[in-house]
Amino acid sequence: MFDLIFPYYLWVKAAHIVSVVVWLGGQCLLVVQLASHRQVLAEQGNADLLSAVEQRCLRLVVNPAMLATLLLGATLFFLRGPELLGEGWFQVKLACVLAMMALHGAIAATVASLRRETVSAARIRVLQLAGLMLTATIVSIAVIK
Repeated sequence: MFDLIFPYYLWVKAAHIVSVVVWLGGQCLLVVQLASHRQVLAEQGNADLLSAVEQRCLRLVVNPAMLATLLLGATLFFLRGPELLGEGWFQVKLACVLAMMALHGAIAATVASLRRETVSAARIRVLQLAGLMLTATIVSIAVIK
């Protein structure tokens, strides 16, 4: 059975990797943008253009990439079979993906709150560090497993 879907499996896997790169790269870029936005607000007090750019980046790039990553990852899971659930590396990777989704929500909330109020530099640093640590962990697990 796997022989019939193997060629498609590789295409789904490639698309999954592309969507992961876009999602995580977009999140990293968005957090850097948030730091710039915070600095402009502190210096000039008006950053409406930056808010619009952040909203557009989240809506048009990062959110769709996250959805594609999750859908393609679920497709890969179902193509491989439920035996993956018993493997330790997969459980850790799944936990990290759930944490990355929570981080995505925190970044989206920060984008929204920066339109209304000042966000602390510490919060932005935590978002950056969490994103980098989760990215490194997920990629390492996927490669080393």
